[in-house]
Amino acid sequence: MLFFPQFPLRLNPIALFGLTLILGLIGGELAKRSRILPAITGFIAVGFLVGPGGLDIVTPSLLAYARLFVDISLGLVLFDLGRHLDFNWLRHDRGILPMAIAESSLTFLFIFMVLSFFNLPPLSSALAATIAVATSPAEVMMVAHDLSAEGPVTRRTLILTSLNNLFGLTLFAFFLPFTAPHTSLLNMIGHVIYRLVGSVSLGLIMFVLILGIARFIGKRKENQFVLFAGTVVFAIGLTSILNVSSMLTLFTLGVAARNFDYKHILSEVDFGWLARLFFIILFVVTGVQLQLKGLWLVPAAVIAFLIARAVAKTFGIMLFAKKSRLTKQQMFALSLALTPMATLAIGMSGILQNVNPELSSQLIVIITAVATIFNLIGPVAAQWSFIYAGEAATEKTGGNK
Repeated sequence: MLFFPQFPLRLNPIALFGLTLILGLIGGELAKRSRILPAITGFIAVGFLVGPGGLDIVTPSLLAYARLFVDISLGLVLFDLGRHLDFNWLRHDRGILPMAIAESSLTFLFIFMVLSFFNLPPLSSALAATIAVATSPAEVMMVAHDLSAEGPVTRRTLILTSLNNLFGLTLFAFFLPFTAPHTSLLNMIGHVIYRLVGSVSLGLIMFVLILGIARFIGKRKENQFVLFAGTVVFAIGLTSILNVSSMLTLFTLGVAARNFDYKHILSEVDFGWLARLFFIILFVVTGVQLQLKGLWLVPAAVIAFLIARAVAKTFGIMLFAKKSRLTKQQMFALSLALTPMATLAIGMSGILQNVNPELSSQLIVIITAVATIFNLIGPVAAQWSFIYAGEAATEKTGGNK
C-alpha cells in the first residue's frame, strides 16, 4: 500500500503553495485584462478566495512556509525602496523633504487624534498612527513598473514613499519596545536605542560588506544580482538573531547603496522576474490575511481613519506643492499615489501581536480592517494617479506595453 496514494487525496503544503502561486498569476492576468484593475488586485483577490474569508483551503503550515517568502519579499522591496532615495534629488527639489515631513507628521497627528477620540489608549493610537504614516512600497513600485510610469509625479511618489517609510519605520522601532509587558522604563529606553542604532548600524555594515565583495567579483550584473539577493536574505536572518528591525536595516542598506557608493562599484541591478515571483507570493499571502469582520465591528473608527489619512497626505503635499514646482493636476495625482498602505500595515500588526498578544484587540481589528480597504482601493488609486498624470507608458503610446 505504500506504493499507492492514500484516499481521499489531500494537497500537502508544497503542492498547495505551488497551486496558490499559479492561481495568483492567473488572477493578476485577469485583473490586468480588465483594463481597470492592476495585477495586484488579482493577486490579493486570489489570496482572499483561498483564505479563511473564502474557501478556507490555506492551512497554517502553508502560511508558515510562506512566511519566509513574505519576509524576503518585504526585504527586497525595502532595499529597492532605499535605492530610490537619492540625496542629490533632495538637493535639487527643495520642496520634497519638507513635503515628506509635512505629510508624514500630519498623518501621524490626525490618526492619533482620531483614534484617541474613539477611546483607544495613547500607545495603541500612536502605534496605529505610525503604521498609517508609511505608504506601501510594494504596491506603488509594482504599479509603476507595470505601467512603465516615468515623470515628475512617479519620481516624487517613490521619494515620498521612501521618506515616509523611513519616518514610519523609525517611529515604529521607537514605540515597539514600550508594548512589551512587564518591562522597566530603563530597559525599554535601552531597547529603543539598541533597535534604532543597531538596525541602522547593521545596514551600514552590510553595505561595507557588499562593497568589499563587489570589488572582488567585479561589475558583472549576474554576479552582483546574486550578491544583492544573498545579502538581503542574510541580513533578514541576522536581524532575527540580533533582534533588530529587518525593515529598517534593509532600507538603510538600500539608501547607502544609492548614495555612498562614490566610486560606482555597485551595478544598477534589476531584480526583475525574481521580484515578480516574490511580489505575487507577498500579495497572495496578504489577501489570505484579510479580515472583513473589522469593517462592521468598528465602522466609525475605520471610516474616520481612512478620511483622516487621505486629508493629511493631501494637505501635506498642498503646503509645499508650489515649492516643488507641481501643477494642480500633479499635486492631486501625487496625493492619490500615496493611498496604498496595506502591505507594511499587516506586517507591522503581526509584529505587534508577536511582541504583545494582549495588546488592545480593538487596535488590531482597526488596523486589519483599514488594511483590507487599502488593499482594495490602494493599487487602483495608484494606477489611476499615474495615468491621470500622463506618465503611464500605455497612455503615452496609446496601447499596452
